[in-house]
Amino acid sequence: MSRQHVTEKREKSLAEIVIIVLMVSILMMSFIHYFFKQEEQLTTVGFNTLAQNFSTKVTTVRAQWFMDKQPDMLMLVTSSSIQKIYMNKKGWVDSNIINLACEQIWKVVMTESLNLMNMEITATEIAPKAHQMGRICEYRLPSGEYFEYNSADGKVSTIKQVNDSS
Repeated sequence: MSRQHVTEKREKSLAEIVIIVLMVSILMMSFIHYFFKQEEQLTTVGFNTLAQNFSTKVTTVRAQWFMDKQPDMLMLVTSSSIQKIYMNKKGWVDSNIINLACEQIWKVVMTESLNLMNMEITATEIAPKAHQMGRICEYRLPSGEYFEYNSADGKVSTIKQVNDSS
């Protein structure tokens, strides 16, 4: 082989490598663009699912409360632990502590931390209105989406969005 032929072959393989790197970079950029474009929708769907799971678990715990003859404290046995759950007189998950009650309710019901896709969920107790029974807990994402849990009737609201003007 001549020296010129070897040089042409190296230039050809270098050009092929540059084209491959360029194509991989374009594919990565399009994936990243698509992901960030869909991130808000993924968060909404994930939070909606989380609210539905919360509602289902609250209802399941209440069913267990009925089966256990309506105790003040329900003991749920899982494969790894025994979980004590405080129940109010109507059979809904509640808390007997004053500070961070909504956070405790979340941890008891969901058995996980207040996080969704690396975003912290804040748990806040809404100030009671006149003649309001039970406690209302609000679980909110940093984006402003939230749902509420009412311990008086066990209702979990649909996902709501905070108005920017309020």
